[in-house]
Amino acid sequence: MSEIDTHEAAQNNLVIHVLAPLAAMGATWAARKALDTGYRSVTGRNAPNSQDLQARLGSAVMWAAITAASAAVVEVAVFRFLAKKA
Repeated sequence: MSEIDTHEAAQNNLVIHVLAPLAAMGATWAARKALDTGYRSVTGRNAPNSQDLQARLGSAVMWAAITAASAAVVEVAVFRFLAKKA
């Protein structure tokens, strides 16, 4: 491996290991806000909160599953997008 290839690999490593997690966190935050806003606009209520003991267990578990799945999809999409760009 030449010195140029080593330098490019180090830059790719930086993008994937430092920038991708930061971008994924930001994108996940935005997706969560969009989901919460969508839930509120459709139901007229705030999304179930896992710490709210008044919320029905089924609703809280379902909402947790939806938001977790969305976060996972966003994370995969961000990492793959940045890996292709790197």
